[in-house]
Amino acid sequence: LNKECTEEDNYFAIDLLNRIGDELEAKGERPPYFWSNIMMGIPGETREDAFKTMRMLKRMKRVFPSIAFYAPYPGSALGNQLIAEGKSLMTRDNYHRFPDDEKVKGIDYQFYRDLMAGKYDEEINRGIATLRGADLYQGALIKA
Repeated sequence: LNKECTEEDNYFAIDLLNRIGDELEAKGERPPYFWSNIMMGIPGETREDAFKTMRMLKRMKRVFPSIAFYAPYPGSALGNQLIAEGKSLMTRDNYHRFPDDEKVKGIDYQFYRDLMAGKYDEEINRGIATLRGADLYQGALIKA
């Protein structure tokens, strides 16, 4: 999708927002909450990629998540490719972000529904323990 941020960048921002929120709460002040758009079911995404996304979401302390399946809109590189390959299920009637709307052929949408319903929480939580010990915010500051 040509995003210009890395997983480490995301964790840096999450840890920073969590820390600021914790400090404000300790002073009796209201912490900031933030909106997070989460895209799932991107062609080429593995189950482990999806688990990592859910781990990242669980690390966010004060978040309003908006989870939706990837949509191959015309005009984007991947959207144009999927449309040309006949893999897009998009019509004028489903240009929206409903998470239960299937928009690409060949995606295991039942896996994602099960993931969001908590069926894989044990697997997701297993990976969180190692993340909690890694303070990526502090590590990024040391690098700078």
